[in-house]
Amino acid sequence: MLNPKSSGGVAGRRSAFTLVELLVVIAIIGVLMGLLLPAVQMAREAARRTSCANNMRNMGLAVMNYESGKGYFPPSISVNMGLPPGAPGQPGSPFPAIVHHLHVFLLPYMEQGNVADQYNMMLPWFAPQNLPALQVNIPTFVCPSAPGGGDRRVTGTFTFGAPFAYEGLGVTDYATCSSINNGAITFFGYPSGVDQFTLQSALFAELKGPGITPILGVPTTGKNTISRVQDGLSNTILICEDAGRPEYWVGNRLDPSRRLNDGGWGHHEADYGLDGAISKTDPRGPGNCVINCHNNNETYAFHPGGAQHVFGDASTGFLSDEITPQVYAALITAKGGGMTPAETSPTRE
Repeated sequence: MLNPKSSGGVAGRRSAFTLVELLVVIAIIGVLMGLLLPAVQMAREAARRTSCANNMRNMGLAVMNYESGKGYFPPSISVNMGLPPGAPGQPGSPFPAIVHHLHVFLLPYMEQGNVADQYNMMLPWFAPQNLPALQVNIPTFVCPSAPGGGDRRVTGTFTFGAPFAYEGLGVTDYATCSSINNGAITFFGYPSGVDQFTLQSALFAELKGPGITPILGVPTTGKNTISRVQDGLSNTILICEDAGRPEYWVGNRLDPSRRLNDGGWGHHEADYGLDGAISKTDPRGPGNCVINCHNNNETYAFHPGGAQHVFGDASTGFLSDEITPQVYAALITAKGGGMTPAETSPTRE
């Protein structure tokens, strides 16, 4: 009688996979992975986008807390220039002026008091004494969707009468679009003769000191208050994404031949004015492409389809990169006053 456990009989054998069966299994796994990976990537991007919105919401709340305590909005940039610039007894001496960016004013309202204590407000951001503070990476200023995250650093030279070198600045992916640039005003439908000071946003440049007009050729400006935001807080953009700097991105492509020298969270040139671009492949301006065209001082994000924004009521909103350019311009201005059809009733698209 045969032993049923014997391996001598053919009935106990298990046939192996054939090559065809193996290829079918591999193909099925490949299809499943092809379906799964995009879903995983979408889920991850959704989480990063939510985190980005939370960062911007915290910045918006910091702006409003600043306004509540001071009675006016923080400036997008602040310049206090003496005459002659840099002379003994003049603002910022021996540096030509005191220059600060918005983010410096927000530090105490974002639980960054230690960094604020390292920063000397009586000296400009490009003073060597302020470099250690500006080299600190502040996660709230960084969009998690931006390549490189907080490991990116900004190095360059800022020339203001004399060259001032800086290196290793911590980055920001969020900045103010504080006005419409003079060269784009009529392009976006505003009357000829209107200047960018008229079309400023709620957060605009504070320019003061006896040297401002003689040296820069522009008027001094005061502080902005909520009552001067005539277009409505919910219809006025405070902060935009301008992500990815100092790397230079055009459309969704990295241009390795160029590197930007701004984008540091304390660098005042992180602030910008609206020009737009011709297209996502042609960065020349002015143009009707106003979101995700390039990140050289234009609104740009790594979120598919648009970018995050903070509005004057501290709310965040995702604006499509297909937004009507005239509507986007109207959302930037704080007191457009019906100067264009879009300004009559600007709404988020």
